[in-house]
Amino acid sequence: MKKLLITSSALVAAAGMANADGHSSVSLSMAGEIGISAVDFSSTATDGDAMLHQDIDVNFSGSTETDGGLTIAISADLDEAGNLGANTGQTSGTNDQSTNGTVSVSGGFGNITMGDTDGALDWAMTETAMGTAINDDHTAHAGYNGNSSLDSTSVVRYDNSFGDFSVAASYAKGSQTASAVTAVGFKYTLATAGTSLGIGVGYQDAGTTDLTGISLSMGSGGFTGVLNYSQRSTGAVDTDHMGIGLGYTMDALSLHVNYGEYESGGSSTDGWGGTVNYNLGGGVILALGVGQSDVKDTYSLGLRIDF
Repeated sequence: MKKLLITSSALVAAAGMANADGHSSVSLSMAGEIGISAVDFSSTATDGDAMLHQDIDVNFSGSTETDGGLTIAISADLDEAGNLGANTGQTSGTNDQSTNGTVSVSGGFGNITMGDTDGALDWAMTETAMGTAINDDHTAHAGYNGNSSLDSTSVVRYDNSFGDFSVAASYAKGSQTASAVTAVGFKYTLATAGTSLGIGVGYQDAGTTDLTGISLSMGSGGFTGVLNYSQRSTGAVDTDHMGIGLGYTMDALSLHVNYGEYESGGSSTDGWGGTVNYNLGGGVILALGVGQSDVKDTYSLGLRIDF
């Protein structure tokens, strides 16, 4: 206990000294969720009775600037603190540092980010989900695609922007036995007269499997729309995915719905999800989430609180 207290005091003192030179900053944020949630699996006798839901996240971030103008930043989700600094590679051949957060280096050359971060395809494409649900119901249905299906557990990504155009490349490998995943991504954004348009294109290669995707997004006033398409190829087998998301915000109220469908070999799987959010002020959101597919139905209702 004494060692822990001494270490904690030293960290606080070091943070204070770093801030004194004007180059460094440290921030701490918290989020909490309370409410009820339910999952009804169609393949079992589960009746979907509501359960109590609670969750707390503590996030730490810090940045500093070198004399040469480089910005070094770190971030960590402290509810993953049991894995902070962990590397089991010497005994298991697996690197689980993806739960550690991220470390990034930025400068005139662009940005390099390593850790629990998006690969280049996921970075480039816009997801169809919007809003928030305390149990992520709107992204948990069988038709949803988060654009990162081939990424490993540890990613390093380089990205840079040139006006409205951005480019990225990434490498992911979290296990000695898993195939490395390489990816490239490109984004173009245009904002004129209250309307924003975005195009994202990405490609991933994991040896025997590759993934190609494109997304289109538009925002105007309180309306937002996203359309994305991807194809995953493993040998002679192709799996196509199409997704669409729509959102509308008016004052404190936000509404969202998304739909997705997978098709492979003549068979298909689809699902939809949605959120209704009402901003109560003070960082508090009343959130309703729904997800539906042939595999399971889910819903949740509660409060998300951000500090």
